[in-house]
Amino acid sequence: MLRSTCRVLAAAVALASPALAQDWKGSGRFEGRVTDAQGRPIADAVVKLDNPERGGGPTLKTDKKGRWVAGGVVAGTWNADIEASGYVPRKISIPLPGESARLAPIEVKLEKAAPKGPPPEVLAALQKGEDAYKAGRFAEARAEYEKLLALRPDLAITIHQQIGFAYVQEKEYAKALEHLQKVLDAEPGNVMVRGIMAQAALEGGMLDRGMELLEGIDESAIKSADLFFNIGVNFVNANKPEEAITYFTKTVATDPAYADGYFRRGLAYMTVGKMAEAKADFTKLLELQPSGPQADLARKAIEQIK
Repeated sequence: MLRSTCRVLAAAVALASPALAQDWKGSGRFEGRVTDAQGRPIADAVVKLDNPERGGGPTLKTDKKGRWVAGGVVAGTWNADIEASGYVPRKISIPLPGESARLAPIEVKLEKAAPKGPPPEVLAALQKGEDAYKAGRFAEARAEYEKLLALRPDLAITIHQQIGFAYVQEKEYAKALEHLQKVLDAEPGNVMVRGIMAQAALEGGMLDRGMELLEGIDESAIKSADLFFNIGVNFVNANKPEEAITYFTKTVATDPAYADGYFRRGLAYMTVGKMAEAKADFTKLLELQPSGPQADLARKAIEQIK
């Protein structure tokens, strides 16, 4: 008798299970549309429907117009999980009051998901490159940046800039200009890069290239007196004192307290025989910096000018 009863119960469960699995089916219908924040349709978004009282529901995909339709469902409260690649998922509830009810299409907007962080190999190459650069291992830094360039070509401009800066530190000025030119081609208004390129060209003995780069600089955008000062020093090294004076003048115009600018301009003035101007610069230096090696040299120079 017990064995017979078990067989009856097993048969009942087997018959009931399919019915329970499809208990959400009925004659109701509702539909919706999935768009981005600007109202553009999102195709192939996944709409997973669930009626918790009836144990499940269908999973649908939107068409190219972002539309989806749930037909043949029972009345009740439906939960919808809506997902699309590159967007933040949303959960909504949809009340269907009766199977004969017809709801207006449910409009759902998805927000763009925040971009994911770079993969570990990209982070590793970036960190190794930065660490090597800070430690003065510029060849090693370049190798890591070149590895990064292969992994992230979308970051080419930034990476070429770092490679160029590494070559500058190694005094490989022609190679530095090759990489920095790629940055300048993409960002013609990048004053900082153009100025560094001009310095590199002058230090590398490429005077014509340096002058060409300097002519393209919008000097009103330069806020750092260091850039003008470094260019002036490069002209001194190139035995061009008049050009050096021009840039030392721009140095002290940008920062009137730039003591080195007055000292270097004073020396350049002496080179071209402008002693009164040199004396004025050395006097200004002593006002700003009354002690130290430069101050001692300035006093001796003033004595000689007398």
